[in-house]
Amino acid sequence: MFFEGCIIKNKYFITFLIALFVNTSAQSHHSVFAEYDINGSLTIEGIVKEVWFKNPHVRFFVEVTDKYGTKVVWNTHGHNPSMLRRAGWTRDSLQVGEKIIMSGDPTYDGSPKLFIRKIIMSDGRILENKVPGVN
Repeated sequence: MFFEGCIIKNKYFITFLIALFVNTSAQSHHSVFAEYDINGSLTIEGIVKEVWFKNPHVRFFVEVTDKYGTKVVWNTHGHNPSMLRRAGWTRDSLQVGEKIIMSGDPTYDGSPKLFIRKIIMSDGRILENKVPGVN
């Protein structure tokens, strides 16, 4: 009798943990529309300081000198790596130290973050955060 009660309680507890994990994972992935103004447009120019070519979104940290001469690191991101690979990007498409011009959607709150739409490299190459059949 005692063991049957423990098994039933454990089943409920495990079900609770699974539901909690699934909900937390779903909440951690946000919509671009919630944070970024897709009707806005912003262009920054700077030096790539860090590259994260991994899930859930590719990120580039770009050092930009603002109009007051202060260096500000922008946290920019695009689609996930597999989507960008379909668009022709690779892990080596953008290198640390490279000077770029990047345009995209600004945040609603004005923080130094950008959802990437296009990157113009110093040699004139263009990378677009556009995947055929997706956007």
